[in-house]
Amino acid sequence: MKIAKNILPIPALPIIQSAVMSIAPVFQGGRHDGHMNMLCALVRGEKTEADIAKYLKDNKIKATADNEFALFLGESRPEQAVACAAYIATTVLIAPNLGEFLEPLAKDAKDKTKGDAPEFQVNQEKLTTSLTTKLAISLANADIFALIARVLPEGLTVDGYRAEVIRLFGVLAPVYLERVQIHYQAGLQFNLLQMQNNQFTFNSSTGYLFHFDVQGLSLQLGGINWYGRGQIMGQDYTLSVDYFSDKVVELLK
Repeated sequence: MKIAKNILPIPALPIIQSAVMSIAPVFQGGRHDGHMNMLCALVRGEKTEADIAKYLKDNKIKATADNEFALFLGESRPEQAVACAAYIATTVLIAPNLGEFLEPLAKDAKDKTKGDAPEFQVNQEKLTTSLTTKLAISLANADIFALIARVLPEGLTVDGYRAEVIRLFGVLAPVYLERVQIHYQAGLQFNLLQMQNNQFTFNSSTGYLFHFDVQGLSLQLGGINWYGRGQIMGQDYTLSVDYFSDKVVELLK
């Protein structure tokens, strides 16, 4: 089969990740867990418009139709679900927030420590909740990103693929949020294996090995790359990308 000279095979995963990351809401240039937790609670029906209005008032936030808090105005609507889904999906694509389960040692405990002993302790209940959530999000990412990779057309530019990923993720946002809930299994057992030197690793009683380092997220199951290292569910999803301009192609004639 003849392949156009401007086409290059490129792994789908980094393109999908960057596209979803680009639509995750930021506030004053950065992520804000508190704001997004409220928005996602509204999407799930756990908060009302009145709750959101009180939150904005208490935090002295002025939401307008043309600023970064526009999503907090009005009734629950599709774009809020998309923003929530993108925020959740990207929480496992950045360095873990250890503050989710680390707590300062009590003063009397500090007094008993010596030298370079840590000043924080792990709250086991919060740790279990955090790891259960990270695993559920990683599995939902694998589900939806694999589906998106499979249905993407051939021959788009990198920007064209990013735009199509954003469109498809928007369509699938309610399904994504459902998948997170499906994968959230209470009662799982975890072993926290590493939490230092920019590395965060744990395994679950269901056989998954979660690892995050400077190269990003890697989720393995039975030695198979379920998510990460360029693969999704153990598969190499590759896109035929229109990578070079016609001018470059002319040089190869």
